[in-house]
Amino acid sequence: MRGSAVWRGVAVGLVLAMAWAVQAQAPAGAARVCLSGSNTVGQRLAPELAKAWAAQQGWRFDGQDTPALDESRLRFTTPKGPLVVDVLAHGTSTGFAALRDGDCDLWMASRAVREEEVEDARLIGPLYETGLEHVIALDGLSVIVHPGNPVSALTVDQVRALFSGRVRDWSQVGGAPGPVVLHARDDRSGTFDTFKSLVMGEAALSAAAARYESTEQLAAAVAADPQAIGFVGLAGVGRAKPLALSERGTVPMAPTALSVATEDYVLARRLFLYSAARPRAEVQALIDFALGPSGQQVVADVGFVPQDIRALDQRAPEHQDYRALVAGARRLSLNFRFGEGAAVLDNKAVEDIERLARFMAAPRQGGHELLLIGFADRSEATPYLALSLSNDRVDLVAAELRTKGLRVARQRGLGQIAPVASNDTLAGRLRNRRVEVWIRPVGAATAVGGQR
Repeated sequence: MRGSAVWRGVAVGLVLAMAWAVQAQAPAGAARVCLSGSNTVGQRLAPELAKAWAAQQGWRFDGQDTPALDESRLRFTTPKGPLVVDVLAHGTSTGFAALRDGDCDLWMASRAVREEEVEDARLIGPLYETGLEHVIALDGLSVIVHPGNPVSALTVDQVRALFSGRVRDWSQVGGAPGPVVLHARDDRSGTFDTFKSLVMGEAALSAAAARYESTEQLAAAVAADPQAIGFVGLAGVGRAKPLALSERGTVPMAPTALSVATEDYVLARRLFLYSAARPRAEVQALIDFALGPSGQQVVADVGFVPQDIRALDQRAPEHQDYRALVAGARRLSLNFRFGEGAAVLDNKAVEDIERLARFMAAPRQGGHELLLIGFADRSEATPYLALSLSNDRVDLVAAELRTKGLRVARQRGLGQIAPVASNDTLAGRLRNRRVEVWIRPVGAATAVGGQR
């Protein structure tokens, strides 16, 4: 259902009634914007976005209160009167219900909306579509240990074995002998949902794991115990040590700004805001701010990975043809990825087309050209068909960029080489179906000539 335009109507009367209900919860005489859901988003990022947004408008910040655990109320004075922004960070699933039922304006989520949730919330709009689903930041789900732990890398299978309780001693995964002490987020957390989906699969979390609603408390507990292991978002690592991770057929990769920005890191994830169709003006303004340059600077300041584009150095690829194609070029900090169709850009990719156009329009990119390198996954029939599909994807991105007036010097699909995720799962296969973007000075020498 995601990516299709099955739902087209908007229940306007219901939406207006829901908006009235939300406003009715505001303190007397004050307007209210409410965000509910992910602790990962709501603990620091959402309040800081709200404060920066208000400051950009020239509004006075009157203070921040904590009405309850993991709740923040920010108070502002605007030309139209008082405004409160409530951030209720009790877990991703709680935010969905609040948006669906009209109790809050925005759903903070550290995972994508599920098909059953789309169906359940159909009266407020198709949550999977552009305009309702907003990627506001990128995050890497970090598996963390005590700084003194000698283990520096694990496979995802090993992480699953540890957290399911099948492996109970560090010596079984290359560490010093001693019992493994597990720390995990609570069941309402989008972080746990992501960990369960990307790591645990059908395996159950060990009942011995200590559970936390707070990311900060979990990270502090792991950093204080040489036998501990846990998982947090990239911004929540604190004094703990993050591990490099790999899947079958890939090399270990640490959660870094580049590996998370390109979503090549095996546990990279997106952080979302979801809104109903036709949100109130102030709600839309907050969304627009979060997605814009000033909001993305807040994302970086808080410790997540922003979606602004940077040219970064990357180790030369091992594959000869791949290495020759990108000789003299630098990697840009984004990949174009696709929906479940072979040639359908996902919502983030649609936004990234615009971001890349703005990036290339800056004076410092004058005299530079783009290289597009496409990849497929190993489930896509024969190697020849996979090569064809990777070329289809790269051609689609090139066509979109040329409509923006951008110069694409080379576009080439490389098929099934250089996987960044396991081909054994749908999520892994979707991550391997990608188009990388590189930049080089016009006229830079390359070892392989000619544009496809």
